[in-house]
Formats: sequence, structure tokens, C-alpha cells
Amino acid sequence: MFLKIAAKNLLLAVLCFSVSSCLTTEFKQYFFKINADGSGSGTIKFINIVSEEDEGQNVSTTDFDQLVNSYLNGTTFEDANPDFNVISKELYEENGVLNGQVEFTFDDFQDFGFYHYQRSEHAPIMFYMGSLSERLLETDGEYVGGDEDNEIPMLVWSPSTTEFTFKTSVKDEMSNVHPLLDLYNSWNETNK
Repeated sequence: MFLKIAAKNLLLAVLCFSVSSCLTTEFKQYFFKINADGSGSGTIKFINIVSEEDEGQNVSTTDFDQLVNSYLNGTTFEDANPDFNVISKELYEENGVLNGQVEFTFDDFQDFGFYHYQRSEHAPIMFYMGSLSERLLETDGEYVGGDEDNEIPMLVWSPSTTEFTFKTSVKDEMSNVHPLLDLYNSWNETNK
């Protein structure tokens, strides 16, 4: 059973703002709403998108171009997450940093990390965190396991839950990074 869960979660690893460049984000906030038939909607918020130096070089202009062309206006997120029907993507300023947000729908919540044993009304709903290279900060569920190498890192919610949220830290150390807010503001002015 665990292997089935883990295999489904390999997709979630690419859901995490992973790129071949030096783009990263300080935090990510996840929200999922699941309908009775297993379909639903979700939002991922990328908080404080920054560019990491590449061998001591500032590559923020290149990274920002990739963010706009490959993610915002391109299909990189969609290509990496074929189970999501993306309905909106945006970049915006909030609290003095550049944030991004992707909203999507899906046909079955068990395709990307959630698991509900036989979808029984008495079984808890679980989310496998092992494929995320992120540190859990907060959740409206309960974190179980993951403290020892042999434990399975899971979030668990009560059987009747239909809305699920959690926030993670992606980049703990914010040295050698360059904020992208000024580049975004210039780009936004040009594209009004």
C-alpha cells in the first residue's frame, strides 16, 4: 500500500516550484478542496520568489525571464502536473516581496499525494509528504511520523474533512539570493 502512495507522490515532487535554474521560493502555502466524488480544486501560493546565485553570479534577470516565459506565460507547470487543470496563474506583490499563485482543478485527489483508504467515511484522509523537499511549518491537519528514518511522514485529517491546508518552508537560508520584486515591477509597468 505504501508503494502505491509513494508512486503517486512522485508527481508532487515536480509540483514544488522546481526548475533547472536558480529560482526558488521561501515558503509555499497549499490549499485543497475535495468534493464527494474525489474531484476538487486547489491553490498553491509561492511566497517570496527569489533567484539564488549561480557560482557566485547574480542570474536574477535570467531567472525572472524564465519565471515569466516558462511558468506564467508558458506551460512548464502544466507539463509537470498533467493531473491538474490550471485555471489561473499570477505574479503579484504582497508584503514587499514577489509572490506567485496557481489555481487548478483535478479529477481525483488520490492522483497526487492524498490517500483515503477505500474512500470509507470512517477512514482518515492522509497526505504523504515524503516526496516534498520542504519542511512543514503549519497545517490544519495532524503531522504523524517522519521523525525517524523508518517513519512515514504524513499529514492526517479526520474522515469528514473537505478542505485541507498546509504551509512549508522551501528555502530556510536566504543568503546569496536576489529578490525579484524590482524586476517584476519593471516588467509589470511595461506590460500594462
